[in-house]
Amino acid sequence: MMPGNVFGLQLASAFEDGRRIALRAGINALLAVPFIFVDMPAGAQAKGLVLVIMFTSFFGASVSFARLRSESRLERLTLLPISRGALYLDLVLASVLERFALVLAIVIVFVVINAQTITPAALICLAGFLSGSLLLLTLLGMATAHLARGNGEVHLFGALACAALALVSGLTPLPERLIWLSEIAAFNPISRLFSLLIRLTTGTAAISGTELLVASLIIAAFIIIAVLRWVLGRTGKTEKGLTQCY
Repeated sequence: MMPGNVFGLQLASAFEDGRRIALRAGINALLAVPFIFVDMPAGAQAKGLVLVIMFTSFFGASVSFARLRSESRLERLTLLPISRGALYLDLVLASVLERFALVLAIVIVFVVINAQTITPAALICLAGFLSGSLLLLTLLGMATAHLARGNGEVHLFGALACAALALVSGLTPLPERLIWLSEIAAFNPISRLFSLLIRLTTGTAAISGTELLVASLIIAAFIIIAVLRWVLGRTGKTEKGLTQCY
């Protein structure tokens, strides 16, 4: 039976073409290979991997949402008997899970090859901060696609947004006058992911109770919301409408 909500159908649409998924996963792996296997400082390895995740996930979300608009699928989805909030929640959840599946393999390989110490707490924090980072990138990517008027503007605005995000995530050096932006990094999941990867590769992955709590809450929130959206949307009326929209 076809899932009766946008969340389920978006997931089915994302993973129905195995060739496309393999190609996109292969591109991610190809970009990440130098930062996994080439001997370089831990900071450079972690920064390179995070940048790969950031650019591929951001542009993946923005291009997918732009295609959804250009093909008029978004306009038809808004006619469904569900609230606008639930619609966008489904789109965001499906996009985050798709990005998570695409980058999970390269993160696992990176940890297995380069991590000096691996603990259950570190793995929970890694999953939590990765999920939070992908949520942030998805939201920014969808917002960029919503503001852009064409594919060219999506890529232009996306490049500017990624540069700004790298700046406030501690991935690029800050000039003296902008050093205050480093304070934002404390609340940025991308920055937390970057810091954790460095600690894993240097063998200093001491996990604080606050980090573990925040990461656990992020994971629990994703699981609970995804399950609720999957279960609550399985109605015959919505299923029929969704099938017509697609």
